[in-house]
Amino acid sequence: MLFSNNCFSQTTVLLIYDANGNRISKQLKGSSPNPTVTASPEAVAPSQSSTLVATGCTGGSIQWQPGGLTGNQIVVNPTVTTEYTANCIVVGCANNGFARITVSIIQCETIPITVATSANSVKYGQSVTLYAFGCVNGIVKWSSGQIGSPINVQMYGSSAIYMATCSRDYCPDIGSATILVGGISGCLPGDVMVTKQPGNWHNPNTWICGRIPTINDEVYINHQVSLTNFGYAKTLVMGNGFLVYDNNGTIVLP
Repeated sequence: MLFSNNCFSQTTVLLIYDANGNRISKQLKGSSPNPTVTASPEAVAPSQSSTLVATGCTGGSIQWQPGGLTGNQIVVNPTVTTEYTANCIVVGCANNGFARITVSIIQCETIPITVATSANSVKYGQSVTLYAFGCVNGIVKWSSGQIGSPINVQMYGSSAIYMATCSRDYCPDIGSATILVGGISGCLPGDVMVTKQPGNWHNPNTWICGRIPTINDEVYINHQVSLTNFGYAKTLVMGNGFLVYDNNGTIVLP
């Protein structure tokens, strides 16, 4: 008997007899389960990816058409609107359960985006306002991770490039633009203390201003700095550098 426990409806009964009319075999074959399929997203720009997932193929494996890929989850990159079929293959079932889903193609337009800043350069630790223009009926996403326009970013480092990207449903990038903002270090009261080179926290030559930070200083670490004693700062911001704690060195913050 070739009947699988995972075969369901559409059962076929085949009786075979010999020349004397005696039944010599009986075969029961049916249909495998009909899976459920989803596409995420269901609409994409040409050649962008969509993830297809099939569930419910109990005791079997999924084969996809077109393409002949196998597995419960696949990634497709259609160039035109395409209907995909997930066939549930179960050994011993005469018929394959299946499900279909369509991934639609959306033609994404390209629009001009411009960006502006409230200041081309600011002192370390100060904020600058960034603006994006031209993203009509879309969402502005910045390389800083912020969304919308305008946004405020706090400036650290000698310079930073910010990118604004306009997106709409199913079209993640229909236009983008970048802007450069410079950072200025200083040694006046209230300026951020910045590392000049790798060294010991307690060595004045480690710092651009040639002095050791105090409990009243905001500190920006852009190099490797070692601590062999108590180091004091009002706030501590990590740039491209890092701290190495030697001999129980400790940072003391308010």
